[in-house]
This record gives sequence, C-alpha cells and structure tokens, in this order.
Amino acid sequence: MIRHRILILNSDRLSQKSLYELLSRSGYKVDIAESIKQSIACLDENIYHLILADIDATAGIELLKIIKEQSYPAEVIVLSSHGNLDNALSSLQMGAFDYLIKPVEDEKVISTIEKALTNKHASCEIKPPVMQKVNTKEETFYGLVGTMSEIYSLVERVATSKATILLRGESGTGKRMIARAIHQADKERRNRPFIEMSCGALPREIIESELFGHTKGAFTGAINDRKGRFELAHGGTILLDDIDSFSPDLQVKLLRVLQQKEFERVGDHKTMKVDVRIIASTNQDLEKLVAEKKFREDLFYRLNVISINIPPLRNRKQDILILVNHFINFYSKENHKRIEGVSQSTLAALISYDWPGNIRELENIIERAVILDTDGIIEKDDLPEIIIKSSSQIPLEPALGNNKDTESLKNALKDPEKIYILKILEEVGWNKKKAAKRLGVNRTTLYNKLRKHNLIPELNKDKAIIY
Repeated sequence: MIRHRILILNSDRLSQKSLYELLSRSGYKVDIAESIKQSIACLDENIYHLILADIDATAGIELLKIIKEQSYPAEVIVLSSHGNLDNALSSLQMGAFDYLIKPVEDEKVISTIEKALTNKHASCEIKPPVMQKVNTKEETFYGLVGTMSEIYSLVERVATSKATILLRGESGTGKRMIARAIHQADKERRNRPFIEMSCGALPREIIESELFGHTKGAFTGAINDRKGRFELAHGGTILLDDIDSFSPDLQVKLLRVLQQKEFERVGDHKTMKVDVRIIASTNQDLEKLVAEKKFREDLFYRLNVISINIPPLRNRKQDILILVNHFINFYSKENHKRIEGVSQSTLAALISYDWPGNIRELENIIERAVILDTDGIIEKDDLPEIIIKSSSQIPLEPALGNNKDTESLKNALKDPEKIYILKILEEVGWNKKKAAKRLGVNRTTLYNKLRKHNLIPELNKDKAIIY
C-alpha cells in the first residue's frame, strides 16, 4: 500500500505546524516548503502525490502554471483566505483539484485530500524517474561550472590586483578555465588579449623564442622578426602552463620579467617593457623541486604571491552532475544531437569512478557518449569499458538506495554531497553561516540539506552549532 507523499506550501510557521501534524497523524508522509522556489526544489527532488498550497490566489496560480509546464505528477489543493469566486475558478481552470476557503475544518481538509488521491490522475502508479533530465538553463561563473564557491570568491578578489597568481592542481582539473575566469573578472583587462602557452608541450630550445620573440637571423629558420607571447599579451593576461618545465637559464629571464616587466627578443639588444598580468600553473610539487635545486627559490616566491589550489574531481564528486549537464549541452549542439538525459545506472558509474584525468577525462567521455548515443538518453553502454568495469566493482546501494533502476538523481548524489558538506562544516568549525557561504547556498538551503542527510540529530549531539 502506497504511503502518499504530500508537499505543504505555506509561509506561516503556525499553519505549517498545524497542517504537518494533521497530515502526519493521518498517515501521510509530509514535507514543507515556504516559497514557490522551495516548492520547485522539492518537486525536482522528490515525487509527490499531492500539493497542499496554503497561499494567496496569485501565488497559487503561479505554482499551478509551473506544475502544468513541468508535468509534475501531483494534484493541487489550494487553501486561501481570499474567498473570491474568480480566483477559485482561475485555480480550477489551471488544474487545481479543489479550492478551499479558510478557515476550514480538519475533517474537510482530510476528506478533500482523500478525494484528490482517489482521483484517476492521482491514483495512477507514480514511478520515480529512471533518468536525470538535461538542464539547458545552466548558470556559469565567468565560464566556470561547479560548486567551488571558495575558488570563485578568490577569483573575484584577485581579479583586479596586479599580483602574480599560481594555479596548482592535477592535470585536467580546470586550471586553464580558472585563469580565463580571472581574466574575464578583471574589468580593465577582460577586453585585452588572453595568451596562453603550454610550456611543457614545447621543446626547450624554442620556448625562449616563443615567450620573448626573436629578430630576423637570430637563429636558423628565423627568417622574419617575430613577436613573442609577452608582447602579444601586452595590456592583458598571459598563462604559463607547466611552469615547472622551465630550464634554469629561462627561469632567470622569467624572474626578470616578473620583477621589472622587461625583456629582450632573442637576437636583439633592445629592452622592451610590457604590462601584463602573469598567471602560472603547475601539476608538480614546486616546494619539492625547490628543495631538489630544480626550481629557483626566488622565482617560486615571486610566482607564489597568490596561490589557488584546485581539488581533483574525485574530491568534489558533487560537481559531476553539473559538469555532465554542461558537457552534454555543449557537445549535443556541436554534434547536432538531442540528448534528453542520463540514466541512473550511467550516473552511478560516473560517480563511482575515480577520475585520474579529472574534468578533462570526464569531458572526453561525455563527448564520446553523446556521439555514440542512439536513443536520446546516455546509457551505461555509451561509456568506455574502464568506467563500466570500475562501477561493477563497487556496490551501488550506498549511493542509489535499494532500487538502483528507479532511484532519483538526488539520492544518487547524497553520499558525495553529504561528505562534502561535512568536510566544509569541519573546516569552518561547524559555523552554519560560514558553511553556507562556502557552499554558495543560503542557510535555509543548508539546513534543508542537513535534514535531508539526517545530520541534524548528529550535529546537535556531537557539535555545538554556531548560527
């Protein structure tokens, strides 16, 4: 027998409590939302048989429009103090099952709910979605996607400075994208050049020429004068990727540019001045290279004025869905395909994988899946064998609950999200205000997530919560 789930939309705490107790005593599973926005968040997360909207008629009609547009499988009963016949008719025309004028007796509320639940539409078997739909309306932060609110905050704070920035993180974690975001967040430089140079990909003998340019005849093959990357980046930003690959003599020349903003082209004696923001990146342990005398200590300190450490994807799996959604949108357009969503088994496989190649590896796999897909849904067999094998070695129950095929996406992400929230709470001394800021959500959303992950009793018992 189905235990029907009801969502109460009500902004008044006393009314919330009264309705919650009434419906809970009657055997219903009840959730509460205080606004239209919270209601939609709940509807995206759970399947509800009925919504009891204790609101004014205008908001009630707005909610009904959204429910109709998004095809949420729930009947709606509107309660309102405004006993206007026109409002009642408008609500009914928009699809409300009934319209009750307050004050209304408990028996009337319960009987109306029972009638709604026995209604043909409400009594049909409601099955949780077997796939996560692709959201085409995604939000980005200067081109960045994900939940790295602390890094986003750093980007905004350092964007207007002239300090050198060192981006540190494993290969494929998005250092280039963060460098671009810093450039875009700088109002003075965003319309000037952004030049990047993959130092590790170039032979050492030509790096100097690429950076500083050369004059005609400076070396064999130099048939013309040529500007280097620093000149091209004048007024803008230059990203030096794999800074650890610089030879000792080139490190000295780079140090001069950092300190004095000047250099000479290869084969020339004329000193050139340059105004450029320098961002360096590395996936190596520079402190270790300094200790081994492979990297100049003075250069390290000049580069390490502002250091941004980017965590690997395996440590922020709560971003996997957001990134998957982003890459599906991008590669669907590029390949002229229509992808409706991702199956739960696919999502489970992606979450359980460790991602040694980080975001770059995920992007390549999603591009492949989009190209190979034939039915509009990214299935597990669209993934490479290494991902499938990895997921088959890890039981899905912790992430997906007892019903692997039909569990909702939100439940699939519960474990990594819970771990991440706990990590942030530990880092800020269990201060919920600071934690919400770090997570990029408001305190109400954080509280709802703590309740969703059954963390409230645990926190009250073991930690002093700071509001």
